[in-house]
Amino acid sequence: MKTFDEDWAIVDTHQHFQSLSDAAYPWLDPERPEPLEGDLSPIRRDYLPADYRRDMEGLGIVKTVHVQNGRNPHDPLDETRWLSALAEREGMPDAIVAHADLAMPEVGRLLEAHAAFPRVRGIRQILNWHDDPRLRSAPAPDLMENANWRAGFARLAPLGLSFDLQLYWPQFDMALALARAFPETAIVLEHFGMVADRSPEGLASWRAAMKRLAGSANVSVKLSGFGLGDPAWTADSVLPLLRHAIDVFGPARTMVGTNMPVDLIFAPPSRIVSVIRAAVADLSEDERVAVLRANAQRIYRL
Repeated sequence: MKTFDEDWAIVDTHQHFQSLSDAAYPWLDPERPEPLEGDLSPIRRDYLPADYRRDMEGLGIVKTVHVQNGRNPHDPLDETRWLSALAEREGMPDAIVAHADLAMPEVGRLLEAHAAFPRVRGIRQILNWHDDPRLRSAPAPDLMENANWRAGFARLAPLGLSFDLQLYWPQFDMALALARAFPETAIVLEHFGMVADRSPEGLASWRAAMKRLAGSANVSVKLSGFGLGDPAWTADSVLPLLRHAIDVFGPARTMVGTNMPVDLIFAPPSRIVSVIRAAVADLSEDERVAVLRANAQRIYRL
């Protein structure tokens, strides 16, 4: 894949592939109530490596991490099998974050099966809880405090698996307690904390919660998902939030992602990458390299 400048090369730590022509993706069902992303019709289609390469041509993406995308959710291992075969044929994704319900009684067997695939690096179970049912993904607001769920979470580190954390800021204090209880588990906060409420009051609460969560050294953050909560986002609206995330987590615990193809709903890839580059433009060269690719290479073992 061509790059603008090798010094600005990017590891995309958050992208998705999907094949609606041969598998079920319930979150893309047109009968589902409209979610936080809004109208999903523009991405209700197959999205494969050829599509990603076309969209990202010339934008400096050198490696990618695929984050679970809800393929055949009754069989979480199916997505890992499919992605692994896709990577053998296409050379991407370079790493996989798979899905597991950590509260399942037999989750240990599922995690071992995921970990047996050489590209699997971590697990994601979406924990979003919101008063608005349209913005809610988890079955309860406090899964992180559930004993069975924590028993499943405890199995991650021994298998060399990280955890991709997706939730809203009112849940951050539970996440902080989880991170401190499992300091050996690498936790990656997705979409810089899902800033669904961008009112002045909502942003003030998010900023304070981000600072608290950053207090646990095993938590990193992804700058991704810019349109989640701000579908008409601009550089002016999102850059202060990205810079706050970098400030509180530090350049050594910050990564970047495009959220393709979801964020195609809100902006072209060139604008997404342009804002990523703007967010790190004032960092030193070493810090910039860390955020754009070195941290991802370390945390996801690329």
